[in-house]
Amino acid sequence: MGDDRSAKENIDFKYNLKLYFGFLKKYKLLFGALVSLIIFYELLKLGVNLLFKQLVDKGTLFASGVIDKSAFSALIVSLAMTYLVIVLFRTVGKWLHLHWLNKLDSSLMVDLKRHFYNHLVSLSHRFHTTHKSGSMISRIIRGSGGIERMTDFLAFNLFPVLVQVVIAGVSLAYFDVTSSFILFGTAILFVSYSLYIQQRQRPATNEANHAEDIEKAMIADTFTNIDSIKYYGKEELVGERYRALSQTSREKQLRNWNYYRWLDSGQIAILSLGVIATLYFPLQAFLAGEISLGTLTFIYTTYGIVLDSLFGFMHGVRNFYRSMMDFNDLFQYNKIENDIKDEEDAVPLVISKGTIEFKNVGFKYHDRWLFRNFSLSIPANTKVALVGPSGSGKSTLVKLLYRLYDVDEGTILIDGKDIRGFTQESLRSELSIVPQECVLFDDTVFNNIKFSRPDATKEDVMKAIAFAQLAKTVKNFPKKEETIVGERGVKLSGGEKQRVSIALALLADKKVLVLDEATSSLDSQTEHEIQDDLQRLMKGRTSLIIAHRLSTIMHADMIIVLERGKIVQQGTHNQLIRKRGLYKKLWELQKGGYLTNEEDDEA
Repeated sequence: MGDDRSAKENIDFKYNLKLYFGFLKKYKLLFGALVSLIIFYELLKLGVNLLFKQLVDKGTLFASGVIDKSAFSALIVSLAMTYLVIVLFRTVGKWLHLHWLNKLDSSLMVDLKRHFYNHLVSLSHRFHTTHKSGSMISRIIRGSGGIERMTDFLAFNLFPVLVQVVIAGVSLAYFDVTSSFILFGTAILFVSYSLYIQQRQRPATNEANHAEDIEKAMIADTFTNIDSIKYYGKEELVGERYRALSQTSREKQLRNWNYYRWLDSGQIAILSLGVIATLYFPLQAFLAGEISLGTLTFIYTTYGIVLDSLFGFMHGVRNFYRSMMDFNDLFQYNKIENDIKDEEDAVPLVISKGTIEFKNVGFKYHDRWLFRNFSLSIPANTKVALVGPSGSGKSTLVKLLYRLYDVDEGTILIDGKDIRGFTQESLRSELSIVPQECVLFDDTVFNNIKFSRPDATKEDVMKAIAFAQLAKTVKNFPKKEETIVGERGVKLSGGEKQRVSIALALLADKKVLVLDEATSSLDSQTEHEIQDDLQRLMKGRTSLIIAHRLSTIMHADMIIVLERGKIVQQGTHNQLIRKRGLYKKLWELQKGGYLTNEEDDEA
């Protein structure tokens, strides 16, 4: 499937960061304020250490009798007041830091989800038939989490540690050059080792994510096809398959986590060496009288703060790599362009008459020609039926009309104009369809019907309900038209869902109507009842009917018989039934209104 990829796929850091900062650019002022606050906050931390240096140094002088009690007391008051001011600023700064960061995170997450939701929805029918929905959902969720982790890495780890190392290194160099070298050396060795392990870990993390995608896709497939699983009594079978997948996912996750042992143990070893060096050399300088006790205290406290920041930084780097891999999984969708594109000068379509013409149409699917030099003219306000065995091209013609696929040769005309000259959205919104199975949103009956015309009034919707003979049914629902139909409309029967489809089509009120196997999934009684509704719906419209049940198209103005992408017969039912040919053969094969080969597995 289209979602399958190499688990060892390289991360496109440049592209991922470019796209991330593209999202961030919108909030550059907020981000700039956040960085400025981080710098100010880290300077305050250093200020506290300098206060304690002063306290220790002056306390030593007081203990030695160099300064008197009143001077030392005044100093303590001054230092205490300064410390309180610093604490106040740090408290306010921390509050602002978290407030602005939360605001930035939530905005970026919403922007990312909206962007990819809209982008994926806009991609072609071909894309959605080759990519698993479970995997797409998983990647959007991980990507939104990734953008939060990325921003937190910048705000809590990268910028703070950069500011701290620079400030601490410069200040330590002022008091003791050796300590400054130890700090910079430890930081460089710590970061280098950590990045090396993270780089080695990346393929394992990628494999773990890939295994997770497959696992989640199977879960989605299971719940989508739960009826089939239960009908065939295959709960144990799918359970075994899931156990195998989850075990694979566990093994790959364990391999990924094993790198953390090397990472953590190596980091501790490097920092321990840095601590030993920091304890030894400054202490020797103090014993030699080269630095004061306050300076020694300042070195130790500053080094301790930097150590904590380095640990936090490498934890952040771990999240950075994780974000990059999550971005890589999601952002690849951004590189996919819709293979069905509007022309630059495309205009909205408004159908006035409703004539349809397929003119010398050629279409290839998976390198196989389904149509070559296919032509068909459908006059306005006529009912034209397409019939034929499976694979003859009936459903494909509808998809071409809707521009779910584009023709490779020839043109499709509506009211004498090439449909490629109109925007896709306007084209599709100017066509009404009653599909084989009406897939509904997990919403109310009212909102599901109103979906075809959002600006419709309640009166308009209720008229559509009445037209589709749903009024009595809806009246018996617990909350009438405000009753939730459930996921995919599971609370409604097949006949009720088809009546909702009819109400949708009527409310849309378009000149062109497509009936795509509109009754094939219904029982004979329900089909008979709905046929009357469909006949009323088709009145005054150009209707394109696809049907396996030939009894449903007996009254069509024209029946087009297709075989292997070609028109082999055409005429009315009575004309065709009197001729020897495919239509008569199909008619004779029917049993109770059904064809013996009912499936249509076209493109």
